[in-house]
Amino acid sequence: MRRLLRDKRGQAMVEFAIVLPLLLILLIAVFEFGRAWNINHAITDAARLGARSAVVADPVTTQDSVYAIIKRALRRASIDTVGATITLTGFRAGQGTPATVNIQVPYQFVFLKPFMHWSTSKSNITLQSTFVMRNE
Repeated sequence: MRRLLRDKRGQAMVEFAIVLPLLLILLIAVFEFGRAWNINHAITDAARLGARSAVVADPVTTQDSVYAIIKRALRRASIDTVGATITLTGFRAGQGTPATVNIQVPYQFVFLKPFMHWSTSKSNITLQSTFVMRNE
């Protein structure tokens, strides 16, 4: 009996089985937040492109074409433009006045959703980017 109590075979496997779920949750969380960070950068890029096209003194550019440029940039990043809220203010407001593009996109954490419902927070967040440029 004493020999069985001193036997340490299988100890590493039990420790690994205890630690593995925590490591997997941490790894999945890193990937999820990385995806959200990537989408946030894509939204910022789309806002910058929209603001740049809105301030250039080009008579061919309309508000609809600015919205189309923003939506094209969002689609290029595989972001659903149906849920996106795009606000453009200051379009052709005069030289030196700023034009502002604000984009809000709902983002849902896919893998962490079950774990986020355990807390008071929800699995949906709104990613937002605002870009301001002066009219030329």
